[in-house]
Amino acid sequence: MAKRSSAHTRAQKEGKVRDNYTCQVCGSQKDVEGHHIVAHQFLGAATIDNIVSLCHACHKEVHRGNIDITKF
Repeated sequence: MAKRSSAHTRAQKEGKVRDNYTCQVCGSQKDVEGHHIVAHQFLGAATIDNIVSLCHACHKEVHRGNIDITKF
């Protein structure tokens, strides 16, 4: 996987701030991470509009295919 630019890291932080460090799936405020809606490796934009805040547990479930964030 290619290294993410500082723009991607900044977008993830801005997304977490926008979402008040709250998981947009379950509402948890523990271990919140910024997730790219369109993956970085598929040329997902380094913008806040391409970020959703997820707790670590929900983030893992998204990557396992058990949660579809496109429905939110």
